[in-house]
Amino acid sequence: ELARDEFETVEKILAQCLSGKLENNDLSLWSTYLDYIRRKNNLITGGQEARAVIVKAFQLVMQKCAIFEPKSSSFWNEYLNFLEQWKPFNKWEEQQRIDMLREFYKKMLCVPFDNLEKMWNRYTQWEQEINSLTARKFIGELSAEYMKARSLYQEWLNVTNGLKRASPINLRTANKKNIPQPGTSDSNIQQLQIWLNWIKWERENKLMLSEDMLSQRISYVYKQGIQYMIFSAEMWYDYSMYISENSDRQNILYTALLANPDSPSLTFKLSECYELDNDSESVSNCFDKCTQTLLSQYKKIASDVNSGEDNNTEYEQELLYKQREKLTFVFCVYMNTMKRISGLSAARTVFGKCRKLKRILTHDVYVENAYLEFQNQNDYKTAFKVLELGLKYFQNDGVYINKYLDFLIFLNKDSQIKTLFETSVEKVQDLTQLKEIYKKMISYESKFGNLNNVYSLEKRFFERFPQENLIEVFTSRYQIQNSNLIKKLELTYMYNEEEDSYFSSGNGDGHHGSYNMSSSDRKRLMEETGNNGNFSNKKFKRDSELPTEVLDLLSVIPKRQYFNTNLLDAQKLVNFLNDQVEIPTVESTKSG
Repeated sequence: ELARDEFETVEKILAQCLSGKLENNDLSLWSTYLDYIRRKNNLITGGQEARAVIVKAFQLVMQKCAIFEPKSSSFWNEYLNFLEQWKPFNKWEEQQRIDMLREFYKKMLCVPFDNLEKMWNRYTQWEQEINSLTARKFIGELSAEYMKARSLYQEWLNVTNGLKRASPINLRTANKKNIPQPGTSDSNIQQLQIWLNWIKWERENKLMLSEDMLSQRISYVYKQGIQYMIFSAEMWYDYSMYISENSDRQNILYTALLANPDSPSLTFKLSECYELDNDSESVSNCFDKCTQTLLSQYKKIASDVNSGEDNNTEYEQELLYKQREKLTFVFCVYMNTMKRISGLSAARTVFGKCRKLKRILTHDVYVENAYLEFQNQNDYKTAFKVLELGLKYFQNDGVYINKYLDFLIFLNKDSQIKTLFETSVEKVQDLTQLKEIYKKMISYESKFGNLNNVYSLEKRFFERFPQENLIEVFTSRYQIQNSNLIKKLELTYMYNEEEDSYFSSGNGDGHHGSYNMSSSDRKRLMEETGNNGNFSNKKFKRDSELPTEVLDLLSVIPKRQYFNTNLLDAQKLVNFLNDQVEIPTVESTKSG
């Protein structure tokens, strides 16, 4: 538009981009603004008035972005050339020009940017040409600031090493390499980390700026980061949290969701901002937009999968399930949020929307709603109804059955627990989940039932899973707070501390630790540690007959129980060394 002298159109576009709640601070765009100002204000016809307008434009660009941008040498060059090309008509204008140039150098040489050294040389030469007597004074006043800026620019280069900030010149040159791409590829993650490192570096305020200037500088970097990482929810979130005013934070998050309408984290954060203003309608609209976007994406993925060949790849099926999980997750948070804001009735309205998507959402929405109903005045009857409703659609889902059992065990509903177990145990096809169901029942009967029921369940369990080890199942039903203390305190060769810690923190049931250990592995462990099972986790004793080098090696290599299979057969290795490798004798060594 500028090339065609369409100044009115250019003005409208620049006004949209460079002003408003989230004005663009990109130097290349502001340089276009400068071109527009210089085109519209001709120095030949406009004279001093036109020059004053252009100088104000340069000052504005400098304040908006140039003093914050490390790659701003083109702007400083253009500004300097403009001032140097000024031909004064009298001594007063000449002195005014000198003062403006000196003020320009004073501001520029305190900024860490590329080409700073050349600008310093240019400045010192200029001072010498103006007045060699005063040159040393003015140069000395700026020398310390220049040295500091030069050092900080080098430090910035190290912090941002690998940062990509390439932008297309026009739409014809745009490609995947120079425009932001959605997703969490290794490249995107690496670039995000570099941007975060830059922001962290700016927060250290090594330029010793005032609080206001520091805030402007950090905001500049955030806006630049958003421009190049527009699909990064973390970048948007961090920027919104840097802003203290709730209204400004809403504007940022609203814009973020225009680029990332399917982002749960940005949706949740914006809904929190609306909630602080007691704007429940905006909260609801915020969640509705996100769920509608996710639902549309799901239908698109499902359509692509269904229209493809019969043998859909595992990746496509996983992608489809992840979309279901994401949609379900947002609905669960939506439901809990509305309960918090407007009460149970509003939450039930959201659950009503979920029921219409029963073939799309995962079982989590039923479990979440059941707990929500129960926590509302301990209403377990409604919670049971919700879980029974979910059972119609997920009766073969072992994960759902396990969660349902957890809920019933928590409430100690003995008859419902046994009914659910008996009706589900033959329907669940996932053997891993089926094992968990059996173990839950064995543990429940061991603690709250009777021993005959425990033995009966164990018999059924081993008929279904004959490869399982007796001692494993026995130790698991004597767990306390999901910690297998028999393994930890007695059968220590079976104990996996990291796994036990994981399950005892509530992330699992702690039964996974040694189930995959073969009987031969266990036998070897028993032979090595002694039949009493006391396996020492300490380093090998130094009074051993083994060489020091071997002891050092044995002290750092992983323990054998961490491996499920034999990576190396020791006996075969020894046989190979005996049969195939000839060890030289002492006599042959001496004679050689």
